[in-house]
Amino acid sequence: MNQVKYRQAMTTFLIEEHNNIYKMNQAMLVMAQQGEWDAFITTAERYIITLRAVLDKVPDTLASDEREQFFNFLTKLQNNEEEINRALEGRMSILKKHISSLHHGKKGNKAYLSQITSPFQ
Repeated sequence: MNQVKYRQAMTTFLIEEHNNIYKMNQAMLVMAQQGEWDAFITTAERYIITLRAVLDKVPDTLASDEREQFFNFLTKLQNNEEEINRALEGRMSILKKHISSLHHGKKGNKAYLSQITSPFQ
């Protein structure tokens, strides 16, 4: 009897934790889509730590319906993470272009400055 109550309590706890993780995952997706990178980074740190902690608490043996729910939960997270990765790749591309522009600007400034002769030379 105690084992049944424990299992029910654990299942309820895991469902609540899964809902919290899913909400964080959804929030990260929205932040990535809207380019809110500072908030995204803060949330991503908490998300990874929380996800790891919850995954460590998942029992080794799950009933078939629990296993299916858990599989569906992980699938939803992975689908969102794929979209997040696409947004991150887009951001990375933009940052690379900005860095390249800065590098070209620096080379142009250096070339310009090398052509200027000081009246004091």
